[in-house]
Amino acid sequence: MALPVSLIAAFFNLLSIFSGRMGYDSASVTLGYVGEMTGHMFPLLLNIFLATYYSSVLRLPKAAPISCSLASFFIISQQWDFISPVIALPNSFAVALLTAYASCVIIARINKLRLFNIDKFISTVDSSIQMIVTCVLTLAILTFVSHLLFYTFIQFIQPEITLPELDPTSFYDGLFYEFIRGVLWSVGVNGHNILHMYKTELYDISIANMADWKNLGTDLNIISTNFYDFFTGMGGSGNTISLVLCMLFFAKGKGYRLLAKAALILTIFNINEPILFGIPVIFNPIMIVPFLSVPLVSFMLAYAATAIGLIPPLSEVHSWLLPPIFSGYVSSGGSLSVAIFQLFLILLGMAIYYPFFKVMDKRSVGVDVSSMFRTHVFKDDEVAVKSKLNSFIPSIQDNINAQREVEQLQNSGSFVLYYQPQVDIKSSTVVGFEALIRHEDVQGRVKGPTFLKSFGQLGLLSDVDFWVLEKAISDASEMVNTPNFTISVNVSADTMLRKGFVQSLKQVIDLSKLNYNQVEIEVTEELLIQDEVRTAEVIQEIKAMGVSVALDDFGTGYSSLAYLSRFDFDKIKIDRSLVENLDSERGRSLFDVVVQLGHITQAMIVVEGVETVQELDFIQEKGVQFVQGFFLYQPMSKAQIMTEHIMPTCSNQTGKKVSSEIEVG
Repeated sequence: MALPVSLIAAFFNLLSIFSGRMGYDSASVTLGYVGEMTGHMFPLLLNIFLATYYSSVLRLPKAAPISCSLASFFIISQQWDFISPVIALPNSFAVALLTAYASCVIIARINKLRLFNIDKFISTVDSSIQMIVTCVLTLAILTFVSHLLFYTFIQFIQPEITLPELDPTSFYDGLFYEFIRGVLWSVGVNGHNILHMYKTELYDISIANMADWKNLGTDLNIISTNFYDFFTGMGGSGNTISLVLCMLFFAKGKGYRLLAKAALILTIFNINEPILFGIPVIFNPIMIVPFLSVPLVSFMLAYAATAIGLIPPLSEVHSWLLPPIFSGYVSSGGSLSVAIFQLFLILLGMAIYYPFFKVMDKRSVGVDVSSMFRTHVFKDDEVAVKSKLNSFIPSIQDNINAQREVEQLQNSGSFVLYYQPQVDIKSSTVVGFEALIRHEDVQGRVKGPTFLKSFGQLGLLSDVDFWVLEKAISDASEMVNTPNFTISVNVSADTMLRKGFVQSLKQVIDLSKLNYNQVEIEVTEELLIQDEVRTAEVIQEIKAMGVSVALDDFGTGYSSLAYLSRFDFDKIKIDRSLVENLDSERGRSLFDVVVQLGHITQAMIVVEGVETVQELDFIQEKGVQFVQGFFLYQPMSKAQIMTEHIMPTCSNQTGKKVSSEIEVG
């Protein structure tokens, strides 16, 4: 979202400027208006996106958070006069971020109150009334707090604040000006607009000084209006042309290289909004350091080089759009030394940006704004998530492809659950199901879970996990009526380690007809390698409720054996890959060892992927009691299970028998 909007706005503004220079005034005005409108839409889109993101994080329905976030953004912006003078829209990025976050947190808190903790199966009318009341309360709280802060600011703080008297031609005042300008940009505030009075004064002084130099031979000032444009603003504020070149030549992630190529033409003309929002630099504690230091170092070196005569002072005023190197040459009256010095500053800037950018490149994702808020502002551990703000992720093409696949799936069909029975081969009865997510298109064709990678790329895997949990437990409540039954659900590492997962799981089970011991959570070794201490705590919390925990895909991962002694699993599921090799002596011996290891842990053993009678007979010989696979049952829908009466009930404890002679299901 953020990067395309920024790119579109920047390109229209650039076209507007060039059209004006070429004499196409009407086209220039139109293009400029489109660019302005697009640029001013960005804070609104950012606010909506963040509200959507945080509502997903906090497991909230989207309508109320988005409505409250957008409404409070307008109200608070109006209170504080953060409305653009060009177009009557809010223009503060900070307020866009804060209102989105605050709205979602307040709504989440309100929903936890007993008065609002209404059963999820209430009527549509009651649900709508609850949402309206929640929104009104949220807006009232935000408006009151904003009004209180505004009153405090006006009465006690503003009278004490005065902008400093700066000498535009002074070294120290110029250095301070450059620092403040960078700080403002780093939090999403246009530093040029806030400090325009200084730049206007400097422009007038520069014009007069250059006229006196030409007519009277007086000395040129070192600092002129273009001094900032051509020494500390090459590629835009922060000398970001150095960062773009750093990305272009040294980035390992293809997303960063793609971003650099897309933004390069704009950066050449000193427009850097796509970089500020695409890396991002704004609200990024890693990139803010070089973003501030590079122009300050460039300022000091350019001032010193001019003072000692290494380069001549700038003697002409030109547009800030002139590309670096060329701008230094023409503004100094044709001095190659200034152009070469600009090149030196660009290379130096690359050296300063490089180590910070490599940190970002290694992560291959943008900075988690919510993480920064949690650590430095709000201290709210509730927003403990792994997913990032995907509009800021530089892996642009990956996200575009993932978004495209998810949208295609949503438009072409629906997501459904299939259930594969787990069979007790001693009693020949079904003892449980494993829930498997599938996609079914409008023609009835079923697609396997290959699409989960795209959901993970977009940070939506937790939403999928919770949907599967709720639907699987709800379906199981309808399909069976016996205590000797287990519904198994796979849960990703991100969801499992998410704060509040155990409580959410408890709530889902409490809303169903199942007992805790009828639910089983399957985890993979991907979870175990992330955070062993936290993982052990979560597993113990789940088991303390009575919910069992199974290790899935045993034998395929990183170091399966090591984890058997570290974690207390109720069930170990041996992967199909070990079953496939039973036709060899080595494969049979290895399978035998794995089964013995499983028995040592006193966990229940389940063998997955049984597809032939020979495999089933061998597995039974090794003392394994529970199996799962196509030879017995293929994954099937809830309707199929209920139609074929596969599951036993309290009145019919036998259920449908499974024969090892023929394939059933």
